[in-house]
This record gives sequence, C-alpha cells and structure tokens, in this order.
Amino acid sequence: MLNDTTGIAGSGAGVPKRNKSNAFSLLLSAAGILIVAINLRPAIASVAPVVGQIQSETGLSNTATGLLTTVPLLCFVLLSTTAPRLGRSYGEERTIALALLLLLAGILLRVVPAAVALFGGTVLVGIAITGGNVLIPTVIKKRFGSQSGVMTGLYTMGISIGTAAAAGLTIPWQQLAGVGWRTALAVWAVPVGLAVLLWLPQHREGRPTSGGTTGSLRGGQAWRSALGWGVTGFFALLSLTFYTVIAWLPKMLTESGMDPATGGQMLSLANLVGIPFSLTAPIVAARSSRQVWITTSFPGLLLLGLLGLTLSPGVGTVLWVLILGVGLGGTIGIGFMLVVLRAADSQGAAALAAMSQTAGYSVAATGPILTGALRDLTGSWTLPLLSLCLLVAIQIPIGMFVGQNRQFGGTGGTGQVVLRSRVTYPRSSGRSWTSFTARRPEVREEPFVPGDDERFPAEGSSVTRDT
Repeated sequence: MLNDTTGIAGSGAGVPKRNKSNAFSLLLSAAGILIVAINLRPAIASVAPVVGQIQSETGLSNTATGLLTTVPLLCFVLLSTTAPRLGRSYGEERTIALALLLLLAGILLRVVPAAVALFGGTVLVGIAITGGNVLIPTVIKKRFGSQSGVMTGLYTMGISIGTAAAAGLTIPWQQLAGVGWRTALAVWAVPVGLAVLLWLPQHREGRPTSGGTTGSLRGGQAWRSALGWGVTGFFALLSLTFYTVIAWLPKMLTESGMDPATGGQMLSLANLVGIPFSLTAPIVAARSSRQVWITTSFPGLLLLGLLGLTLSPGVGTVLWVLILGVGLGGTIGIGFMLVVLRAADSQGAAALAAMSQTAGYSVAATGPILTGALRDLTGSWTLPLLSLCLLVAIQIPIGMFVGQNRQFGGTGGTGQVVLRSRVTYPRSSGRSWTSFTARRPEVREEPFVPGDDERFPAEGSSVTRDT
C-alpha cells in the first residue's frame, strides 16, 4: 500500500507511518478505489430507465416507485454513523470488502419475482453502499495525504462512470438480450464481482485503526461545529438533487415526448459529460488555498440546467442536459472532496463523512419520493422542478461558506477539536514580515466550542499566535 503522508493541511496526527510503496502498489490502490466507486451507484441508477416497466408489472404509483431510490438513502441515514465504528474495529479495507459482497447479494436478490425481494434486495444494496460511501473517503485521507485530491477525483469520477453506465446501458442490454427488467437490473452484479477481486489485496493489507475513542468523541463534536453543518448542508442539497435527477429525469423527458431509451440515454449523457469535471474539481480544489469559486460556480451551472429543463423541456433538451451534467459532475467532485479538505486527519474525515452522510442523506431521501408525490398531485413536472431549482439556489451561499479554508481536526489524541486557519499579519500592522517569519511562533491548541470556525481568518492550515 501507499505510504501515509500528512493531510492536505499538513496534519498527520494519529496516522501511522508506512514504507514508501512502489508504482505497482499505487496503481493497485487507485484501481481498487476506482472500481469500488464505479459500483456504488448502478444498483440505484439502473432502476430509472426501467421504472415504467416496473410500474406496469407491479402497479406501483410514482410515490411508491420513488421508494426504490429512497430506501437506499434511508439506509445511508441509519447506518452512516455505524460504518466508521466498524471500520475502526475491523479495518476500513475489510469492511469495504464485506460491503461489496453484501452489494452482490442485494443485486441478485432482486431477480426473484416478488415485490418483497425487490425491496429487500434494495435494502441490502443500501446497507452495502453505505459502507463505501463513508469509508472510501476515510481510506483516501488515511493512505494518500497530499495525493488525496487525485484519489478523490478518481473516486467521484468512478461514481459518475457507474451512474452513466447504468443509465445508458440498462435498456440497450435488455433489448439486446431480450430479457425482463429484473434480469436487466441483475447484470450489474458482474462489475461488483470484479470489484471484489480487485479489492482483495487491499483487504488483506488493511488493519484496524487505532484511536477509536478519540474518533467517537470527535464525531459528537462534529455535530456542534458550524463548519460541519456547512459541509453537511452542501452535501445534503447535492445528494437530494443527484438522486432526484437519476430517479426521475428519464420519465420527465419521456412525458415530454421522448422514447424511454432516449430518456435513459439523456441521463447517461448528463453523467458522462460530468465525468471529467468530477475528476478535475477535487484535484484543482486540493491545490487551491480557497475553493469558493468551485463551490459556487458548479451549483450555478446545475441551477441553469434545471431551469432550462423546467421552462423548455422539449426544446434545447440536449443543451440543458449538458449544462446539468457539467454542474452535477463538478458539484459531486467538490462535495466529496470537502470531507477531505475540511478534515485535518483521517479521524476528522470519518467524523465529517459520517455526519454529512447521516444528515445529508436524511434530506436527500425526501427528494425522489416527494418529487413523485408532487407529480401525482399536480399532474405536471413543473412544480417539482421549480422546487429543485430553489434548493440548488440555496446551495450557492452555503458553498461560499464551506469554500473558505477552514479545518476540522484533532489535537494529538486529546479528543478535543480545533477549527484551524493561519493568521497572517499585514504589512500595515507595524510588524516586519521578515522579523515575523524569522521568529518561531507558538502553536496553541484551542478547545472546540460551537462557532469557533467563525473566529479565525480563512487562510492557511494552522492557528499561530505570536509570542
């Protein structure tokens, strides 16, 4: 495996040192993260293209059908705080391996021709994906340190690839093979099996992490952090938009005159065009001192694409889908990267990941089902889309807050939390820049209190007090 390095902000507290690994180990680790990420969405995204067939055979309403996307989100909500504890007890790599096996079982269970198997398999899928959602960012922060921008980019790119493949290939595969919708969904067990094989080397080398008590304390303190709530709010609105789009975009376009296959391809197009942006946004963000322009511009494009689909769904559809895809891809990239950027170490990343995904998916779970309910109530997609536009507009000012360079981090195993930024003195303050930098500042660790992040300037990576 890779050698552990310090985090993006230069903090390596609680992270064990390992020998420098070779290029093959780097490639193997990157491939493992990518293949796991590719498999975290197809079991959900593959439902949207065949939703009409599911409704025709089962008689489910739009509201009930929305549950097929909402049930995994509810699993995310209920289990996101459990995943870090399992990772600390058994090792993140081992826990992810078990999650992949559970994902395989859930996909195959949905082949059984019964409604209870459909929803039961979906529950297993949700439980399995929760492990990857929470623990992959933790593994990235722990293993890769200064390379975490690249690895997070691979992770978010994998999510986009998997979503695009499931949306665009499910119906063509079904038509080519001449099978029913249950078998069309089951084909996505094949890449999961490949992921299990590629992840086995990581599984064997994974070790339970130390510091479980500190991590537990930090998780509770994350919920009292304004920065934690900012990251959570950004992630919540991103997730709500993402899962609503993958649940209903094909049907929205189908009801505007498109055939089902083309509607699925439009969802695939949105995810395909977002792939390079989901890859590059975390890399650029990791190399920037502030990320405000990234956390606001991509949600702005997302809003523009949704407005276009709302006001002109039948004219310029491809253009609106392309804009939507760019905005969604970039927002996904920075949304997951914020957990890494705003955490000083792997335990802080686990705390922020658990909080943002627990509270974030609580909000996101309402998206598909309420969108379907509004469609049933009004008989139109206009009100659901306008509501989604409003929520994305709210995401933009939240992006301005979380784009500031603050960090949630540990204080050497004390269980306290520091929100840190570097204090710099302007030339006009009467201090000589040369004399200031020549002196060794005293680094003081402050106990966390709610709202601490607003007390410090938003640049750099450590609080320094001149002595």
